[in-house]
Parts: sequence; structure tokens; C-alpha cells
Amino acid sequence: MEINTDWKIRCVKLAGKLDAISSNDLDQALMALIGSGQDIIIDLSECPYVSSAGIRILLKTNKKLQSGQHKLFLSGVAPIVFRVFEIAGLDHVFQFEATVEGAVAAIQAGSLKKTETREISSGHHQLIWQPIGEDTITGQLCRALEIVSYHELGFALGIGSLTGDPSAGTGSADLIASLEHCAGFLPLTPSADADFRITSDPPKTGLCIYEALSFGLVPTGSLKLKAPGIVPFSQLQEALSSFREDTGSKQGGILLVVANQDKNKPSLSIALANDADLADLVRDNDMKHFQQVLTENGAVKDYIGITFVLAELNLAAQEDSLSDVIRRKLTFENITAVKPLTPGTFLENPVVWIFRAGQFIDGGTKRLAIGTKPGVVFEPHKAFLARLLYADSSEILIDAIYGGYVAETFHVTSFDHEGRKMRPTVVKVAHRDLIARESERCKQYALPYIFNNSAVILGTEYYEGTGALRYNFVGIGGESSQLKWLTNYYLESDITFLEPLFDKIFLQILKPWYGQPVSKTIFPFRDHDPTLTFFPHIYQTVSELFSISADEKEMHIKEREHPVLNPYWFLKHEYARRRETGIDYLTSICHGDLNMQNILLDENMNVYLIDFSETKPRSVISDFARLEAIFMIDNAPLDDETDMAAYLDFIDAFYKTERLDEIPEITYKGKQGAIVNKNAALVLKMRKYAFDSSKSNPEILPYFMALLEWVLPVVCYKLPVVHKRLSAIISSILCEKVMKAG
Repeated sequence: MEINTDWKIRCVKLAGKLDAISSNDLDQALMALIGSGQDIIIDLSECPYVSSAGIRILLKTNKKLQSGQHKLFLSGVAPIVFRVFEIAGLDHVFQFEATVEGAVAAIQAGSLKKTETREISSGHHQLIWQPIGEDTITGQLCRALEIVSYHELGFALGIGSLTGDPSAGTGSADLIASLEHCAGFLPLTPSADADFRITSDPPKTGLCIYEALSFGLVPTGSLKLKAPGIVPFSQLQEALSSFREDTGSKQGGILLVVANQDKNKPSLSIALANDADLADLVRDNDMKHFQQVLTENGAVKDYIGITFVLAELNLAAQEDSLSDVIRRKLTFENITAVKPLTPGTFLENPVVWIFRAGQFIDGGTKRLAIGTKPGVVFEPHKAFLARLLYADSSEILIDAIYGGYVAETFHVTSFDHEGRKMRPTVVKVAHRDLIARESERCKQYALPYIFNNSAVILGTEYYEGTGALRYNFVGIGGESSQLKWLTNYYLESDITFLEPLFDKIFLQILKPWYGQPVSKTIFPFRDHDPTLTFFPHIYQTVSELFSISADEKEMHIKEREHPVLNPYWFLKHEYARRRETGIDYLTSICHGDLNMQNILLDENMNVYLIDFSETKPRSVISDFARLEAIFMIDNAPLDDETDMAAYLDFIDAFYKTERLDEIPEITYKGKQGAIVNKNAALVLKMRKYAFDSSKSNPEILPYFMALLEWVLPVVCYKLPVVHKRLSAIISSILCEKVMKAG
């Protein structure tokens, strides 16, 4: 890295990477400038990379400059480098300017302002005012239910929820104080307990907010007693009034962070001054929650806020910034209680940091703009996850693709910070465990083995129990590629088109999975138990749907003269009894939930596989059995119950097979012959793949066990009741075969 210093404007220009080696050279160059007692500019316009060592030097320099009331300006920062500062929560710590000329102009403008300390009288005490940031801050308003990160809120006071699901109307109502990496929660219901949360990752940790006033991360200045002493909290109001008269400007709102160094009960409080300007702001923006907490028993409060009672608070290091104090003192070990602010408290050697907002804007205008297509529901937690996933964007447009049993997917059109349209992507939202599993298994089992074109995971993010991942979905032909689900080709095409297409998918693209089986001991009754994955509630569903008890061995169906084996009894009792029964069988990497909504193709028939949450080594025939369930049940041509008799005659003959390579008789006599014949042909193709992948093992019971994993839970799907009845009947047939085999 080259370092060039312009002493006239105190600018250091870097050309090359700022890494562990070059950071030492930068440190020396900056130390020479710091002695000049003026602001410093670092030009990063030709710096493509900043390491943690480089950031450490920048923070060190910034702290030294702040102690002398000067600033460090970073100019020309590339978006990819700025993202490093943003992720670290440092985008508000440094002063960023687009160009060196802009930084020089900002320094010249700042030099015209009064930055010297001054004394303010309050009662019998003299206080010292020390400027830190701008004279006034542009605050941000939250006026509706949102999930906002600690970093986005900065120092803020608001009304939100620590527990429950606010979007469903079950959330608590708490007074919330946000202080960078820590938040205090004071329930508005007296019977509930106060609490606090601390995060190690403020930009990615969300808070549920109904209403809030955010004052950013850099205070306007601080107040300290000129001489050690004790002062009542009420005198702070006198000092603030004097300070306002001194500046002569109208206030939009004042937030205080008050350090009380009481030796017996030290504390750190965050307080919002309830003055006429705040009352106007709350009323004009229809902030009903705030209107309620600003009064108590009909009387207007002077302040609202939260106090963190601490085990220890010693601010002997006067050069510490507010950020330093917050991170060192608001810890799990040091916070002993969270209580309501008590304005009558006496303060010992207090330090008061003041955030003064001259105006407030809608906080949403500072965050990623999220639009939705008509009819698309995109709740606050999804919006929060989208903001994390699309930090490289200024605007995104959401459109629903389809809702699976355990996940939702959305097509996303995104635009960069200069308005350019970016490549199309897909967001998947599900339980955090599923998202984490899918991301990990995609890396472990998909990328190293199969050519999956451009369908790769670009990022994963989490909020409480929910996770989301961002898939890249650009075809090989670029943005003009038209991706379609395999389902579309299945519905639109005949068997002469589908057979070579399925051969391409399974015998070429996925050959590295199924074509390299490994012999292992498998446990079919454990590996293929649907109650251990997505369907633990299957027994309750069957009981509510068909009045079938899983504790009764037989069940009655109107198409059979005699009772038949109850497959849900078999699942509950026989699966449990045989769970540890193992057999030697061939295994391979299997998708685990391979359906025609998880396979996409572009206009050139390039294949894209998605949804890897269940991908892992399993019996080699598992994925083929999964598709048989889809062809035989999900897509059975049953418009109504009148089609059932003809279809069951076909089913009875089809499942008389005793070997995996046996060709069953096709006996269907109903009105949907074309569809049934296509489905049967595809099922036989799946069995041929299974037979070949198992190295010509004709044993059919492992295949039937894998098939039952997906036939049994069809009763839980969003399908017509007639299809659910069909699944129960086919499950009974398959369980009979397994039971007879011992």
C-alpha cells in the first residue's frame, strides 16, 4: 500500500489494501498528523479492502482526535468497504464524505461553529458543557409496528414488545430504552417484570417497536459538575432551560443519558424530556402509546425513562466516549436491576450526555424501501430479515412464489444504491432451524457434488425463531432467462417429452449423488418416520379429519367390505417397536424432500435444485419414492368421489408388486386414462432409477418404507379430502405388505 500525505489539508491518501502489515505504516503517518491539533482526512477512494487491524488504527486515531475535540473524516469509501464499517456498527462513528473536497468543506464549516467548553449555572452548582457532535440531530420516528435493529435505533426511547407475537395481537407493551448494544424493557402492566437484553451484533439484532423516537448514535454534547458534588435530578431541567436560552434555537426533542456515580447505588439512566415541543411532536404524529406514557394519573411527567441499576460505575477516565461507557458498564455482570426513572433522585458526580433533535423524520425513509405486489403479505419480521439480506440494495419489490408446508418463498427484484436493477433473487422464510440446516447442507452436499448452475445461497439471516435465506436465481442466459418449475413441464407435457427430461435430471445432473452409493446399516422405521420431521401432529389431524384413532388397529372405509389395517396405528405402534431394526443397504446423498417445486429449469433446460434443508445421506432409493407419492396421490385425477372407485381398482393391481423391478399391471378403466397412464409411466421410471441405483437389488420393502414417509402425511397437506382419503387407503396397503414381511 502507498501512503501519501497532504500536509496542507491534513489528508492521508491510501492506495492499496489496508491490512495487518500496511496498518502499521498508516499508524505512523497518522501519529505525525495528530500532533497538529486539527481534523484529519483519510482518502480511501483507492483502497479496496480494510482489515480488522486497519479498523483498529482508525478507531484509535478517532479516539485521540475526539479527546481534543477534533474529527476523523473518511472520504471516497467504496460500497464494499463501507459495508465492513456498517456490519461492525461503525458507520455512525466516523465522519464519511464522498470526496476529499467535501471533507475539507465540512471541516471549514465546522470551524465556524463554537466548540469551546462553557459553564452553565444550575442552582448552587456550576456545570461544564462539552460539545461532542452536531448542535442538533435529525431524529427518526417509528409510528407503526416494526422490527428495528439496535443499530438502526441507536439511542432511543419507545414503546414496544419483549415477549409474544405483536403482529398477532399477543405482544406485551413495554417502555423500551435502546442504548447501542443494550435495551431495557419496563412493562406498562404493573404485574410484569422489567428486563434487559444485550446483543453482540447490534446491526443484526431486532427489537419489536410500536412507536419510538430515535436520536442516533452521537450525542450533541455532555454536562459535568465543575467540582465534585451531589445534585438533584430536577436541577438538570434548570440547566437544560439555561442551555436552550443560551443557544436560542427551538428544540424538537431532548434525550438524556445520565451517569450517577453514587457509591452505594450507581446507575445509568436514559430519559426523554417531556416539554411542549415533544407534546406537539407526539400529538401531530398521532403517537397514541407515547401520549399515554407521558402522563400518569392525569398529571404530565417532566421526564419518562428507564434506569439501569449497576454494581459499579466509576468514570475516572474522563476521555471515555459515551459508546465506551455503554459497552463497559451495561453488561450482564454489572446490571443488577431495571427500574422506572425517578426524577427525584440525587445524583453524585453525574455525567449527562445530551442528544438534541431539531427535527424528526420518518425512520422508514432511512431504511431499505420494501414494496410488495398486490395481495402479498410481508410481515414486519420478514421486512427486517429482508433489510439484512439486501444491505447492498436501496429498494426491493416482493412477489410471492408459493407457500410450502413449512416455508414461504418470494421473488425479489432489487435495485442498488444508484438505482440500477440487480439480478433477480428469491427469499425463503421458515423456522430458523430449517434455514440454518438448508444453508449448511447446501454447502456440504450440493455445491461439492452437483452442477447446480447459479442457484446458490447468497446469505442467511435470523430474527428470533425465524430465518431467511437469499437465493441467486440468474439463469445461464443472464437476466433474460425464464425459470419454470418442473411442475409446469409435468402438467403441460406428455410422457414422450417428460421421460428424457427426467433422465437428464436423474441420470446426468444428479448422478454424483445416486451414482456413487455406499453400503451402510440403515434403520427404515426411524429414518422414514414422518412424525420425527414435519408431521408430529399427524395423529391429531387424522382424528379430526376422519375420526380415526391411532390406537385402533383396524379402520373402516366405505370402499372395502371388511375393516383394513389402520396405517396410523401401524405408524404409532409398529414403527416405535421396530425403530432400532437395522438392515444393510446402499445409501447416497439424497435431497430428502425432492418434489417438482424444488426443481427448476430455464429455457435451455438447465437444471436448478433448491431447498436443501433435509439433504443428507439416506437409503439410495429415498428421493425416487418421494416422487412416486407425488404422482400417485398428490396428482391423482380425482375430481370428486365418483372417480375414486376406478382409481382404487387401478391402485389394488398396481401395488401387488413384490419386487422393485416388477412391472405392475395397469388396469385403470376410468375417464382420466391419459393422466393415470402418464403418472404410472413416471412411477415406473422412478422405480427403474431406484433399482439401478441400488445395484439391481429387487428388495421392495425399503422402497415402500421410503414411500410411506410421504404417503402417510398427505392427510396434513392442503389437498382435497378425496386425496387425503386416497393416501390413507394406499398407506394401509403398504403397511399390510410391510407387516406381512415381518
